[in-house]
Order: sequence, then structure tokens, then C-alpha cells
Amino acid sequence: MQAVKDLWKRNPAHAVLLAIGVLVFVRLAMVIATPLEIGPDEAQYWRWSRTLDFGYYSKPPLIAWIIAASTAVFGDSEWAIRFFSPILHGIAAFFLFLLGKRVFDARTGAWAAAIYLMMPGIWLSSTIMSTDAVLLPAWAAALYLLWRMRDQPTILNGALAGAAVGLAMLGKYAALYLFVGPVLAALIDRDMRKALLSPAGIALIVTSLLVLSPNLIWNANNGFATVSHTADNANLGEAGFNPLHVVGFVEDQMAVFGPITLLVLLAGFAFIAGRKDAETRTREFWLLCFIVPPMVVIMGQEILSRAHANWAATAYPASCVLLASWLDSAFGGATGRFKAGPFIKAGVGLNVIVGVVFAVLWVAPSLGDAIGGSNAFKRVRGWEQTADELGALALKHNATALMFDEREIWHGVDYYGRNKGLPPVRSWWLRDHPRSHAEEAGAMRPGEDARVIIVTVREDYRPRIRADFAASESLGYLDVPLGPNKTRRMKIYLASGYHLLPRTPEYQAEFKDKRED
Repeated sequence: MQAVKDLWKRNPAHAVLLAIGVLVFVRLAMVIATPLEIGPDEAQYWRWSRTLDFGYYSKPPLIAWIIAASTAVFGDSEWAIRFFSPILHGIAAFFLFLLGKRVFDARTGAWAAAIYLMMPGIWLSSTIMSTDAVLLPAWAAALYLLWRMRDQPTILNGALAGAAVGLAMLGKYAALYLFVGPVLAALIDRDMRKALLSPAGIALIVTSLLVLSPNLIWNANNGFATVSHTADNANLGEAGFNPLHVVGFVEDQMAVFGPITLLVLLAGFAFIAGRKDAETRTREFWLLCFIVPPMVVIMGQEILSRAHANWAATAYPASCVLLASWLDSAFGGATGRFKAGPFIKAGVGLNVIVGVVFAVLWVAPSLGDAIGGSNAFKRVRGWEQTADELGALALKHNATALMFDEREIWHGVDYYGRNKGLPPVRSWWLRDHPRSHAEEAGAMRPGEDARVIIVTVREDYRPRIRADFAASESLGYLDVPLGPNKTRRMKIYLASGYHLLPRTPEYQAEFKDKRED
């Protein structure tokens, strides 16, 4: 411990790098040691990585490129697909250290890195390969480089910041907020305004668009598939209005950022405007420009329709720096009624406990089963057994294709059945056009419909699927255990003569209320 303290005194950056490296090593060990399988989304990204491109059906290309790099070296195993995830989050943490150090001091930077790495959402994200794992390092780098451009508005600094912004956009379109944040910051910060209106600002815009341009061109050549899917994901076509959903939003964000740390963050917002130190207030407001937009937009999305917990994840890199800067702050006026430091440390301590428990359960999920937590692992279990049993069923009935009504099962079987000699893996279309990569890549080909094994989990889809075939017969159910109290239940049919019926209004009316158990 003394050696670490001495290293910190000599070179804080090296001390932080050492601490990050140790944690990354531990998380890599978790990735390699876990018996849990990859989930459907990871299987989808792996499938994309087999054919490198500048865009894919529902996401920009960076995640596929990264998986292609790791699997080219280590093969197609689960841990190889996830290999870069803990490393990428370690890179994000180091950029937050650099940002905190430059905006405030080295101690703030170190705490920012610690708060980030101990977030419950980062514990999880470091053990799976997700678009957040490729977005957040680029986001953190962009924040640091944007601040550096603010301090030193050179063309080089603007270009570097633009490259980071463009790279973040290649990771996930949630990086769009990186175009909003600098504009908001320029409205309240004279130095940021001068930087954006200088040649450095032009370099920022040009470089970001240059880096993103291959994906923009790909989208233009493919009917803006990724952009339209992102819009569909928002589900605003079925928007309503329920302010009570704010409660669910806050609960979700507690699960991502940590319950105590989130409450301290929200409480601290109320005191920033009253700060007497104008310089500190400016720096805090600069960070808020990258925190508030994603939080407000996703909270609005939750009120109007639905939002996944991780959709607001881009708010938290800057939040980690802001929270770390409050360690020695006393809010609430001259009497200092609210001292943030003890609460922040308690929040990080709680997140450490949550993370350690998660790490144990990730490596030994049977312990989770013993305490009734098998539901948490249902999406990363049973895929190989599903592929094995469907392969045996296809062999028994001399099947010419397997058809699925659920994209998650299609992706699970696509990955785990890759070396099992399965017949073609196909996906049924609910509409007359594909709505997912599974439906697009898994469209039925001519001559494959002689003996089709239909695998369905949706009771309301079954009458529609059978209507698309000239003949079909039930083969019963296939049940795959996912834990002591969880089962993946699939209804199986043998069908032939596939012909997609026109999805007319009459068709929709006919099948609207039909279900088949």
C-alpha cells in the first residue's frame, strides 16, 4: 500500500494506470472463467463481424470491427467475443482521470475513474460485449479532448476532439449528444464559445464528419437502415403520457449508476447555481451540458413510451467527474448543511459491494440459482442445448430449414449451431418486410420449404405462421432449462409449402385476436 502511495506522489497518472490495470485483469478473468453463454445481442454482433462493413441493420459498425479483431486472434469462443470489453472500459476510466485532472486536480481525476469503474452498470458492461462498451471510451476521450480544445483552441486539438466524436458515433448513435453538449457549453462559457468559433471549432466539425462519413454513405446506400431502426426503437409511434414512469426511470438509473451516488448527483444539481465561486460554477455547468441532455431526453422517452436503463448511460462519464469534484464540497449555504464527501464515498463503497457480489455470481451462477436469482441469467443460458436439441429434431425429421418467430432465439441458434451441421436457420416475417437483422439475413430461400421445423414462442404468432404454409403439423413442445425455476418453452411444428401472405388490412383484422396454445 505504501508503494502505491509513493507512486501516487511521484506520478499520479502511473498510479491510476496501475489501479485500472489490476481491475481490468480481474474483469478479464471473469470474462474467461464464467460458464455463462453469450446473449442474443452479442451473437448478433458476432454475426456482423463475419462480414466487415461500414454499417449494419441496427447499429453503426465499430462493435463488429472490434469483435472481428479479437476473434481473429483468439477464435470465436464466448470470451474472445467479450475480450475487449473490460479493456475498453479501463480506457474510458483513464480518460476520465485525465479530464478530472485537467478540469480540477489529480485527486478528482482519480476519484472520477474509481466512480466510473465501480458503477453497477459498468460491472455488468465489462463482462459482456455491448455497444456501450465501445461508445463510452470514445465518449470519455471526446470529453477530455473537448475540454483541452476549450483551453487550447488549436486546429490539432479541434481535430483530435472531432475524431473522438466521430469514433463515438461509429460506436452508437447516442453519441449525437456530443454535438449538443459543446453548443450548450458555448452559451454559458466564454472560453468554449471562443474555441467553437475559431479554426479549432471548424476542425472539430470537419474531422467528426470525416470519421463518420463512411457510415453516412453506407446508410445512404442502404435506405438509411440503421437510422430508421434507431427511430423505430424509440417507439414514439405508440407514445402516450405517464409522468409516473419517472419513478421507473430513477430506479433504472440507480441500477446503472448506483443508488446513493445517483441521489447525491441529483441533490447536488440544486446547489450548483448558487455557488459564489464563478470559475468552479462555470466548470460544473460545462460538465452539466453533457449530463443533462441525455438524462432529460431519455426521461422524456420513458414518460412518452419506454426506455431501456442503459439509454442514459452517456450522462454518467461527466457525472463521475462532477461527483468527484464534490468530495470536499459543502452544499446548502454558509452553514454547509449538506457535505457531499461522506455520501459519495458511501455510494462508491456500496457499488463496490454490489460489484463483488456480481463478480462472484457471474463466475459461479449456481450460487445465484441457490438464492433464487436464476431469472437474471436467463438470456445467457441454454443456447447450446437449444441448438443441440433442435439439431437432433431436424435430423430426425430430415428438415430442410429451421424457422423462428423470435429474433433472440434465431441469434442464439445461429451462433451455437454454427458448427453443428444444422439446416439453414430462417426467420419468419411478421410484416411484408424485415424488421431486424435476423429477418433480413434469415429470409427463406427458394427450395428450402419442403420440410421446415417451425420453432415458436409467441402464441399470437402461431396462427399467422401456419397460415403462411400449405401444410403443418404439431410436434409438441421443446423445453430447455435455464435454471431451477426458468425454462425456455418452444412450440414445434413440421411444415411445408411456404408462401408469405400479403400483410393487408384484411389480414391484420383476421389474425388480430387469434392465438394458439
